[in-house]
Amino acid sequence: MAASQTSPSGPLTGIRVLDFCSFINGAYSAMLMGDLGAEVVKVEPLSGDLARAWGPFLKGESRFYQAWNRNKRCIALDLSSPVGREVVYELARSADVVIENYRAGVTKKLGIDYATLRAINPRLVYCSSTAFGSRGPYRDRPGYDPVLQALAGVVHDNVRFSGNVAICPVAVSDYQASMLVLAGVLAALLHRERTGEGQMLETSLLQGVMSVQAQYFVEALECEEEGAIGIYPYRLYETADDRIFIAAATDKFWRVLCRVLGVEELGTDPRYDTNGKRTRNGPELTGILQPLFRQRTTREWEEMLMQAGVPCGAVNDYRRFFTDPQVTAMEMNPVVAHPLIGPVRTVGVPIHFEKTPGAVQRAAPLLGEHTLEILDQIGYGARAAEWLDAGVVAQWGERANEITEQTK
Repeated sequence: MAASQTSPSGPLTGIRVLDFCSFINGAYSAMLMGDLGAEVVKVEPLSGDLARAWGPFLKGESRFYQAWNRNKRCIALDLSSPVGREVVYELARSADVVIENYRAGVTKKLGIDYATLRAINPRLVYCSSTAFGSRGPYRDRPGYDPVLQALAGVVHDNVRFSGNVAICPVAVSDYQASMLVLAGVLAALLHRERTGEGQMLETSLLQGVMSVQAQYFVEALECEEEGAIGIYPYRLYETADDRIFIAAATDKFWRVLCRVLGVEELGTDPRYDTNGKRTRNGPELTGILQPLFRQRTTREWEEMLMQAGVPCGAVNDYRRFFTDPQVTAMEMNPVVAHPLIGPVRTVGVPIHFEKTPGAVQRAAPLLGEHTLEILDQIGYGARAAEWLDAGVVAQWGERANEITEQTK
């Protein structure tokens, strides 16, 4: 059964969020707040969130955009126009949170910077999430997740896991920055609850990509490191038909793995009986283990190792995992009704609350889908037709669908 526009539910019910973000960073944070009950208004330029142009498409709607923008209503405005600013200022009066991911200086040009909106609403929690932050020599440098992965060592360090220098297809810095936005906003809301004060907070893809690999960014300044880096075995192995990841991260798991592989003597061999020794002798051990894994299929190994209690995982594609019984049991693949696409299976709410559960209430909005509804709610319903004719606002079915098509 597809969910569609149910009543908000969750611990953030009553919180109002303005989302000025394109792509993942920030937009995903606002979506999670919507999952938890917040009322989220996505303010898009007339050309739309730039993610709308990223394929593949479902009846003309970007699949990427669907992933980061459910549980939001959308108003399409010309943010550079006096009308666009007037509407934003009216929305800001009753907002609790603003999230934006423009490059440094852009919000000031648009007149939606923190100083301007704070003057309208001193209780506002305002979060800026950029690529490199607002200070330092890179403040004006554009960046996407793979750029940060390359700069921060993720690409280089992939060698230890797969043998190749490679970009992780998961946008790790984007999603982590979004989690930092969510955590920061919630902390700022708690501070406001205690003191009545709003405030500005900031994070970035740079801070996101560093925080998810904090173990690598520890450097002693007065002594040398000892021991080899890493865990072994903690890597992919080829099987008779595919690959499997083995995460025997402790000496106990190592001994159990050796027993399952039929080489129990390796488990207590003094050359390999501790992680430090195994890591130092990794290439040698791989030469021993890899031929053994090729003797059975991935599914055979996974079943044997799971029964023995060894952490492991078959190499799946995301479509197969999406229908995994454990995913279903965790309610992580619900179906939501989209007004154009129809039923859409999507990722579920990733946090479960005992007393205030969140919900997938609505699919990602069409460009300008709620423009008239939102204008009417803030007292501008009588001027909507005039503004539509002037081309400073847009609604789906008038200009927004044509503009969306032009971006593809």
